[in-house]
Amino acid sequence: MTRENTTLLDKSAVLLISGGAKGITSQCAIKIAENAHCRFILVGRSSILEPEPDWADGSISSEELQNNALKYFKNRGEKITPKALQKEIKNVLSSREISSTLQEIEKHGGEAVYISADVTNEKTLIPQVQSAVNKFGPITGVIHGAGNLADKLIENKTSRDFDLVVNTKIKGLKNIIQAVNPETLKFLVLFSSVAGFFGNTGQSDYAIANEILNKSAYILQESLPDCRVISINWGPWDSGMVSPELKKVFKERNIQLISTEFGVEALITELTCAKQNTPQIVIGGPINTNIEFKPFCSNEITICRRLNLRNNPFLNDHRIGSQAVLPATCASAWLADTCESLNPGFSFIHMEDFKVLKGIIFDNNAHDYELELKLLSETQDSEKVYEAIVTSQNGNNRKLFHYSGQITLAKELLTPHKHQSIQELNLDSSKYIKGIDFYQNGTLFQGPSFQGIQELLLLNEDSVITKVSLPKMEPINQGQFPARTINPYINDAIIQSLLLWTQKFYDAPCLPSRMHQWDQYRMIPFGISIWAILNITYHNDHAVVGNILVQDEEGGEFLNFIGIEGTISKHLKRFIGNKDS
Repeated sequence: MTRENTTLLDKSAVLLISGGAKGITSQCAIKIAENAHCRFILVGRSSILEPEPDWADGSISSEELQNNALKYFKNRGEKITPKALQKEIKNVLSSREISSTLQEIEKHGGEAVYISADVTNEKTLIPQVQSAVNKFGPITGVIHGAGNLADKLIENKTSRDFDLVVNTKIKGLKNIIQAVNPETLKFLVLFSSVAGFFGNTGQSDYAIANEILNKSAYILQESLPDCRVISINWGPWDSGMVSPELKKVFKERNIQLISTEFGVEALITELTCAKQNTPQIVIGGPINTNIEFKPFCSNEITICRRLNLRNNPFLNDHRIGSQAVLPATCASAWLADTCESLNPGFSFIHMEDFKVLKGIIFDNNAHDYELELKLLSETQDSEKVYEAIVTSQNGNNRKLFHYSGQITLAKELLTPHKHQSIQELNLDSSKYIKGIDFYQNGTLFQGPSFQGIQELLLLNEDSVITKVSLPKMEPINQGQFPARTINPYINDAIIQSLLLWTQKFYDAPCLPSRMHQWDQYRMIPFGISIWAILNITYHNDHAVVGNILVQDEEGGEFLNFIGIEGTISKHLKRFIGNKDS
């Protein structure tokens, strides 16, 4: 059964977040408040100091707090140890961070209450949670983000270290579940770690705790069928419990940290996309680079996926006539994203011979598709090449072929080339045409989600140059095709230059049907301007072929589409064409 994604996060939601007033979980809470304007019950061990100590008044930085505290205790004739002094300062900074989180949640349209309680102590946790429920209403979602570290080699660990790390995760989860009514829960998110999935030196207890969370997610999903349960195995964040010293270690190991912005967006995506059947996902690669990870033993794998119109709102902006059609750019991203997800630590860099064999058209029903992957080659574990094909079965059990391509992954991204800047092209700006004109007059059929052409800079028999940009697209609208390493929505806007060219010189629309080569150097995010330079290499009454270079204003390369083909069809003029002509 597929759940309507809007039911998980909306204004009526009441979320309990452990560890939610500080660090990365606080940033997640603030972002959810911005999206859903809901209510939060934040749980943490720290206390809010009301009022703050006199010596903290007017002090901002840790250095100021330390100097003022030393003066205060000295004037009172009291001696304070360095350890006790640091504890006093930490309490003040912690209190301020909690208060700031509460203020930011309210600022972004939410409402929050903070509970000072240890999640491992049910006697203090459960009554306070119940009191908050009396105020806000039943809890509809839980994010269990509380955690502790005690990193040491196993022979140096104490039982106290083990209990501190494991109990916060496991006993904390048990107590949280006891504190809420399972019948009102719509989602339960567990913040696990790649340490549990891959292991890591010095973190045997942390790995155990997180792997128990992972297995708990599978059990809880079975016992709570109407609740979305997911254990997210995070890699190291560029914040939270990652100290500057640890960041240095990760840099030396060439381990990429998860930015706060990316991590928060990934969480929002999981909570707003269609309900999946996988209670565990991994976001990040091994922390210990000496570990060799083999995601699956076989060189061939088939992944089943169910698609429908309801869970992909963007499709309503990609209709040809009355039919919602999956953009070819979403299909190509599907192939590449799946290969990436199976190979942590690898990134998409290249695709060859992508073909649209039979496009996917959506109706009001859900349909099942299979993505068949075959590992063709592997070069010293630094590059992998996959053959991919998407198929389905029709009503007569006949196999249908939809898309195919060859995907290359690598541990290192391609080095981008430098090209002429836009200014160096010496274009006549007086002849620029606003992109919105082509969407409004029907030359381009795409709706708002794909209306990325901002300006047409050049259109002649040999070339098309467009300025492309799309505003940030809400994850809920991206549905089952979120922009990750590849942004299929901007890529579609880039390829629209082919359609502009055929409309001009053949008075007929075209649809992308094949791409001989695609080199990707860096992702194109929402909210920035890029320039797409199409050079036509071949054309006749039935097809057009060209190369598209995508760059920034200074000439820095994002990607290159080589040998991209469009099928020209006069029949499509019934649905696509300039209504003013």
